[in-house]
Amino acid sequence: MAVPEHLQRHSTRSAIDALAARFNLPNHPGMQDWEWEVADPARLDEFIRAYEGGGLSEDERFTLMETIIQSFEDGDQAPERDPRWAHVLGLLDRNVGLHGHSIWYWSAPEATAAGETFRVSLTMRDVLMKHRERIGW
Repeated sequence: MAVPEHLQRHSTRSAIDALAARFNLPNHPGMQDWEWEVADPARLDEFIRAYEGGGLSEDERFTLMETIIQSFEDGDQAPERDPRWAHVLGLLDRNVGLHGHSIWYWSAPEATAAGETFRVSLTMRDVLMKHRERIGW
């Protein structure tokens, strides 16, 4: 999915290294999309607490949010059935400047068929629509 240029943001090597050390996660050169590969629905509470707990750089918060979203995507139940998902949507809503890239990407706003979206897309689109002008859509 093509994220508009003005929203482009990517995980940094330093953020990945810091989060890998903090959470004792694998981190080797062959990992292409680290933040998605290490996602783990069983660790969602831990990830969310760390995101909210302070002490993370903006790059670390951006990268950790990608891991959180992917963890919901990988979960056994629809994200909207988990009360933590509403909480995470609130975090995105309050931090739209930091997470514009993620909001756009996971909303899959250009997708027209159900098979082209993510499990989190429908509810993520609510955040996108709320911040439509700020995000530039």
